[in-house]
Amino acid sequence: MKKVLLALALLLVLSTGFAVSEETAVPGLHRFVLDNGLELFVLENPSAPLAYIEIAVRGGGIAQTPETAGVFHFYEHMMFKGNSRYRTAAEVSSAYLDLGVPSWNGSTGSEYVNYYFTVPSDRLREGLEFWSYAIREPLLDPGEIESEKGVVISEITGNFSEPRSIFAAGIDRRLFPKYPWRRDPGGTVEAIRGVTAEKLRAMQKTYYIPNNAALFVGGDVKADDVLRQVREVYGTWERGPDPWAKPQEPQAFPAVRKTAFLVYPDPTVNPRFGIAQLYYRGPDVGRDPGATYAADVWGYLVENPSGRYKTGLVGADLGIPDPNYTGAYYWTQKDGGQIVFWAYLLAKPGQSFAQRVQQLKEKIRASELTNMKIDRGYFGEEEYETVKRLIENQRILELETVEGFLGTLRFWWASASTEYFFGYVENMKKVGYREISAFLDRYIHKNLEIVAVRVHPSVYEAEKKAFADAGFETLAADNAFWWKK
Repeated sequence: MKKVLLALALLLVLSTGFAVSEETAVPGLHRFVLDNGLELFVLENPSAPLAYIEIAVRGGGIAQTPETAGVFHFYEHMMFKGNSRYRTAAEVSSAYLDLGVPSWNGSTGSEYVNYYFTVPSDRLREGLEFWSYAIREPLLDPGEIESEKGVVISEITGNFSEPRSIFAAGIDRRLFPKYPWRRDPGGTVEAIRGVTAEKLRAMQKTYYIPNNAALFVGGDVKADDVLRQVREVYGTWERGPDPWAKPQEPQAFPAVRKTAFLVYPDPTVNPRFGIAQLYYRGPDVGRDPGATYAADVWGYLVENPSGRYKTGLVGADLGIPDPNYTGAYYWTQKDGGQIVFWAYLLAKPGQSFAQRVQQLKEKIRASELTNMKIDRGYFGEEEYETVKRLIENQRILELETVEGFLGTLRFWWASASTEYFFGYVENMKKVGYREISAFLDRYIHKNLEIVAVRVHPSVYEAEKKAFADAGFETLAADNAFWWKK
């Protein structure tokens, strides 16, 4: 009997193209793992004669060092500059047009790099081959590299005057003081100037390997047919050593040893308002996945416009005119979880924004968060059930578009695992007061925060002394970016 079962198992593997097949709980979604380690996800959705193809590798900012910051981003650019089949950027563009691709793109994040487009479903094979050549056999022409350096450096230097980039960089530098470069996939001018074909090849050899990659295909396709074609196109892609075999040292936790107060003169802010935010290091899905379910549920609970949190902050004392002018959220990441509280504060004659922000911080921390932790009834049972239904319904809605669903799946594939994704709803349903209280205790009550406020430059100039007297550090491009000394 054992021999018969073994033979049947072997036959199954062989018949699926030397791949391990796995059923999923999502209707129409199939998962395969090729012999070389490449993961394949296929979502069957025949609503339109199109096929979405995305390939992703784990990497990006999280795999950087100060010396290699931006190399993943630069390599992404080179994917569109020529490969062994389409040897120039012009030939690459011509191939897109020939395939009937309306748009294409790639992106480099803090935890992955991805490339994607949509082709007519009868051009699936050609679409798979296109990305195979681009990913596996880029030319990395020295002349193109030198030319592209100017493009990437312009993107980086553009951030020096972009308010949103300056502010985000300043927060990241202080909330992730140990490895801030992991938060900056764009990189530095110095690192980009030092890019060579040899450095790009070394990165490719380490991270652009099938056992560190996944293909996401969806639309008017059949899973077995996609698997067959993927095996034929990508089956010879050689496995490499696991780049994550040695665990990375995590970002510092706790990150903030002393409450920091920041003010940023932001020309995009209305002079009638100050935008105040409190930042805490949150749970990382790579190390404390259990707490992330509680953090997600909590994030929805505090966003209830008629709930105790929002209604408790609205009023003349703080200058928050409406529940829609305040809120909080949790940002899930593998090694960069964050908890953020925010509020729009109306200007108030006779009271500086420095005072107002400090009052807001005390109101949130000493009042609302304390009550949230100790009062079992702060969030009602009906609120818990409503939030859980909302989260579950959103998961269902994600299936409405192939691109949207596979993009979500790719995010979790890179940031956590597919197991986390598939088990998310059931684990989220288990969250109650006890889990919320434990999450708040560990990640907020036992830690300190960064308090930041953005005001219009005219407001800043008028209240500059008040901010200084209250211990606010002025945020600017010169002290925001991690590589600035």
